Amino acid sequence: MGNRRKSKSELWANQALAKLWQLRFVLFLASLYLLLAGWLFSGAHNVGVRPSDVYTVSEIPAWKAPDAEHWFGTTGTGLDLFRLSWVGMATSFSVAAVAAALGIGLAHLLVALFVFDPGEKRFRLLNSACRSVGILPAMAVLIVLAGGSGGKQEVVIIVLAFLVCLHLAPVIANWFREGEEGFDVLAAYALGLSRLEIVRGRVSRKVIRRYPGIFAALVPSLMLVETALSFLGMGGDRITCGSLIAYGQGLIIEAPWMALYPGIMASVVVLAFSLLGWLVNRAVRAEQIVRFL
Repeated sequence: MGNRRKSKSELWANQALAKLWQLRFVLFLASLYLLLAGWLFSGAHNVGVRPSDVYTVSEIPAWKAPDAEHWFGTTGTGLDLFRLSWVGMATSFSVAAVAAALGIGLAHLLVALFVFDPGEKRFRLLNSACRSVGILPAMAVLIVLAGGSGGKQEVVIIVLAFLVCLHLAPVIANWFREGEEGFDVLAAYALGLSRLEIVRGRVSRKVIRRYPGIFAALVPSLMLVETALSFLGMGGDRITCGSLIAYGQGLIIEAPWMALYPGIMASVVVLAFSLLGWLVNRAVRAEQIVRFL
């Protein structure tokens, strides 16, 4: 009775529980990260406000200084500035998250073109190409391309993803190279497994396991870039903290809170995401990415 053999489903359940227990700290940090993102999007729900509704000032402005009811004050049209800043940061996060996910995916696909080559110098062409493009200042490229497109958010996302891909591809290639030097991989070669089976079944899993940490660390930097570009007028037809700050600077005498408080909101949110992203990145043991933006 006491030595009853466990079924396969019980063994899988025990293995899954053991794996979850090993990842408890990562899951806790990721939950905090997702809760913060969910909080941002909860404030942007059912807000049908266009920039023209915010940046129009009537002859008798309806703005109010910050008080107990309106923490950040109101705009010239009477709209709550805290709610608008909340919406603006949700926009920044969505742009950054999409660009980071696309960039990581493109980098993985780019490395996959070379990883199955058994040659020792298989990544030389990839590293040389990425290094050549990396000489260009990333922000200058963004400003030129985004400005030439009329400041459309879709172009900003595509260019950000392209820059992330080019700077991340050599890092991922190095992870694949390190993963192929592990003892389990050498043992798999000794057992006669093909390179395709080894890369797919063993090395790729180790590399992909690091991607959540890279994503979490990239998003705050991309949020800051999106805020800077929208400050320069390249935020598209959406409410962003950068455009709110730029608009508030024109009213710095009449309504100084309109330039100050959106910047405070952006700083606090980016700082919170940066701290959580750094912790998640360390928890999954992914190396720090060089700040190229």
